Amino acid sequence: MAQLQTKTVKPETKRTSVTDRLSRRILSQALEQTADIVMITDVSGNIEYVNHAFENCTGFSLTEVLGQKPNLLRSGKHNDIFYSKLWDTIRRGDVFRGVIENRRKDNSIYYEEKTITPLIDDNGVITNYVSTGRDVSENILTQSRLRHLAYCDILTGLPNRVQLRHELSQAISHAERHNESLAVLFLDLDRFKNINDSLGHDLGDRLLRDVAHRLRHTLRNDDTIARNGGDEFVILLRGPVDENDVVRVAEKLFNSLTAPFILDGQKHQVSASIGISLYPQDHVTMRDLLKGADIAMYQAKGQGGSRYCFYSHDMEVRVLERMELEQCLQRGITNNELFNVYQPQYELSSQRLIGAEALLRWHHPKMGYISPDRFIPVAEDTGDIITLGERVLSEACRQLIKWRQKGLILPHISVNLSPRQLSHPNISSKVSETLIETGLEPDALVLELTESALMQHPEQAARSLNKLKSIGVRLSVDDFGTGHSSLSYLRRFPLDCIKVDRSFVQDLPNNKEASALVEAIVKMAHSLSMSVVAEGVETDEQLEFLQQTGCEGAQGYLLGRPMSANDFASQQRY
Repeated sequence: MAQLQTKTVKPETKRTSVTDRLSRRILSQALEQTADIVMITDVSGNIEYVNHAFENCTGFSLTEVLGQKPNLLRSGKHNDIFYSKLWDTIRRGDVFRGVIENRRKDNSIYYEEKTITPLIDDNGVITNYVSTGRDVSENILTQSRLRHLAYCDILTGLPNRVQLRHELSQAISHAERHNESLAVLFLDLDRFKNINDSLGHDLGDRLLRDVAHRLRHTLRNDDTIARNGGDEFVILLRGPVDENDVVRVAEKLFNSLTAPFILDGQKHQVSASIGISLYPQDHVTMRDLLKGADIAMYQAKGQGGSRYCFYSHDMEVRVLERMELEQCLQRGITNNELFNVYQPQYELSSQRLIGAEALLRWHHPKMGYISPDRFIPVAEDTGDIITLGERVLSEACRQLIKWRQKGLILPHISVNLSPRQLSHPNISSKVSETLIETGLEPDALVLELTESALMQHPEQAARSLNKLKSIGVRLSVDDFGTGHSSLSYLRRFPLDCIKVDRSFVQDLPNNKEASALVEAIVKMAHSLSMSVVAEGVETDEQLEFLQQTGCEGAQGYLLGRPMSANDFASQQRY
């Protein structure tokens, strides 16, 4: 088979041949009909030609731009250095490629992915510049939205944990280079879980957005606030800063939360705890700075909240002990290490047994007895108090039934209700279910609530207590006199009983102020149709004084210590 004969043609000759065959009309149509934006300028940058795609994108017509400079599209988003580098590139005869943020005739912004090519004649002289490009605004906006999702907290609009660590890393590097300081503040809302449980997640989310708004507008533009997750916020104060600067910022943050938040027409007070760590005094790495601020925040919460604490190395030991206690408590709940004990209550006029208060105790297999003063606040913070409270309630109701079946006549059993239980939206349903399951009549159950629990969110507390009262249970306020309320204020709640705190009883009868106060409490409670029980009775003199004031009931070591259910049934005295 004969081989085909081929002829080599130089590329330049081929291109010239093709160009020669194309008419000016066809080239013009190609420029006009292409989807790319085309602009041609002379060597001085004066516009000589734009196509229809340019007109459609920018809103400028050919007649409006002829003889003008391309800078009529400037958006102001790029500085003079950017444009200087662009012109240096094309004047050298090189091609410029990049994305330029331009402005249309109507002042709207668009992003153009642009290529500017110098046209060079046979003598190597630049005669024109040809700019081609396409509108990539949608792609840029999509990328921006993706970055927003990756680095921004969707709920609050604040930077998220990822962005926080990026900015903190940069801030540490800057501080190291310039020998400056910076501060990290870890802010956590106090008792937010109570609010979230009682109001629901929708209102809880709205509260977080409102809190984020206030905090953000409290800080300088140079500072960063990020949502770390849940109700935790982290603030980065760029240097130079000292402790006095940080204290002023912390106080401003507290003040921003002072005014109540309005949710569905209801006022809600919010406070926060803040932990602070400093660079380079405390730590020099991002991880340790965040950890130190977190530890200091736990310390602030452990001191009652609504305060700030600076990190210290000694503090870390205490916080780690607290974390260990949390873990042990969770294991203890799972392993049923916690149990009820019962302290008797007596009627003073008849000297008969009228009830018992169920109290929670914990005996750890290795650490031994752990005081309720240690583990109850931890359970309240972690939410484990809900599970524990339900167990105490159920067991106490069942125990009263068992005692009665064995012949021990006991009118009622008292059970403490924690602030978190009270704020739970289903508390009345849970109590009602427990009474039905155990077979205990409602008026044999006394629910005791602390004064502080009632005063945290009084409107919400009143609603919960009214629901509980409708079941038929009795309600008592515990530790009265240690908070900030008054008997007249307690009229808002459907209470049956006032329990005088042991701190007042211990000074009876020799302390005149304590005696006068207890007498006043008894009289005012009676005027409001409430009975009175005194706690912490330890001497005969205290008991005699209480009898004389008309106090109805008493409990304390003089009358009986907290004891197991079996001991309670067999060791009654008085």
